Amino acid sequence: MTIMNVRIQDCADVRPGFSAKSAIVNDPEGSLQVITAQHVTKGEAYRYNAEHSLLIIPPKFYDKYLVTSGDILFMSRGVNNYAVLVESVPNPAIAPLTFFIIRPKQNVMSEYLVWCLNQEMVKAQLNEIRNSAGTPMIPSNAFRGITIPLPPLAIQKMIAEYGNLQMREKKLLQELVDETERMQQAIGKSILLNLIINHKGQPNNDK
Repeated sequence: MTIMNVRIQDCADVRPGFSAKSAIVNDPEGSLQVITAQHVTKGEAYRYNAEHSLLIIPPKFYDKYLVTSGDILFMSRGVNNYAVLVESVPNPAIAPLTFFIIRPKQNVMSEYLVWCLNQEMVKAQLNEIRNSAGTPMIPSNAFRGITIPLPPLAIQKMIAEYGNLQMREKKLLQELVDETERMQQAIGKSILLNLIINHKGQPNNDK
């Protein structure tokens, strides 16, 4: 089995997102969807829904900012950098400068590249190249130069499936924690109500 150590630029096309001159606001006459950081959840693939609707009038030369299914959005701003897979998105849609738009090449699975970019060993490389002047950010040129292992597609698929199972397990565990908290709150409320009712029903011996 041949495993190559490659740069990001060797296995994917990396483009910066769209730079808006002012705050992005929804335009009822717009036809171009903008995917923002508020729409994306760390650790989950991105799936568009109607609540994400944020339309603008298409600017000139916006083709290089287009996002399609199978692309990867990488949070390049701040110190919490992570990658998410784009599973569904309107056509056309773009991403702002907050993200790098990553399009894997033919021999690279999107799911595998997402998994790689979210691993601690890769994050250590990101920590080394992060620019801390002003708003922390990952420079695009330096990002293209970081290295990852690239196994054959069959192995990439196995690792991607393992990564998906990890995400499902994490989500189920969080749902269990949330449901346990709701049950505890409901039980606590019931106990307090019963105590109050029983107290009201008892005679007052202070008189």
